Amino acid sequence: MIPIELYFWFVTICALIYSGISQFVRGKLVNMDRMKELQKELNKLNKEYISAMKKQNTPKMDEIKAKQDKIMPEFNGMMGGQLKVMLVIIVIFMSFMWMLGTIDPFLGDDMVVELSNQGDKWCGEIPLSGGEVGPWYVDVKAFEGDSQTAENGTILYHGVEGSSYLPSGTINGAQMNVFADLDSYEQNGDAVVCAMPPEYSTSVIATANGGTWFHIKLPFEIPIFNTRTLNGANIWFILVAIVGGIGMTRVKKIIMKK
Repeated sequence: MIPIELYFWFVTICALIYSGISQFVRGKLVNMDRMKELQKELNKLNKEYISAMKKQNTPKMDEIKAKQDKIMPEFNGMMGGQLKVMLVIIVIFMSFMWMLGTIDPFLGDDMVVELSNQGDKWCGEIPLSGGEVGPWYVDVKAFEGDSQTAENGTILYHGVEGSSYLPSGTINGAQMNVFADLDSYEQNGDAVVCAMPPEYSTSVIATANGGTWFHIKLPFEIPIFNTRTLNGANIWFILVAIVGGIGMTRVKKIIMKK
């Protein structure tokens, strides 16, 4: 397992590598310069066709249509190439996400608790002793046999009244309310977490993150979201990949101009 203090840099480097691979794949599978030329030419022909149609200039319309028919096969082929690029990039992206999730050092202190059926709800105790002070995210999954039917979670405030940065959660499947018995907990106590899963659930599993998860505290606040924190390695990975891609494109243009 990679050390926690190195995981940030590992995610960052992987994002830049992914960005570089994406740029390389696009360059190999699609001639973007040629595609922009064709797009520009088609836009020009479309405007000319509309103008000729307004003037009811049939010969000019036929001439423009012939030019469009000549260009479209090449343009459609490039669009198909774009689709191939997207499929390849998605596979590469999912591979990186799988790898980063597999070696995530923040998962080492996660606690898994099987909730018990209490009639109208399923409940279980989450031991807080020895865990980090701060917000804990408890992810709860409901199953019917081997099939997952619902996923939701709740925040436990351990040793604090609240927090400006929170772990990220996931909501999937059928509606399921998840809640804790208290708003906040003293240190070294136990929390009771309950869920109201779909009616035919056969098991309900809660996973508490122990108060540790990948997050980045920013020196500025993100508009709209009103937060200074990015939660999750995947969010940081995507942000670095986007910024890295923009940077690589600009550097490439500068080099080509010289």
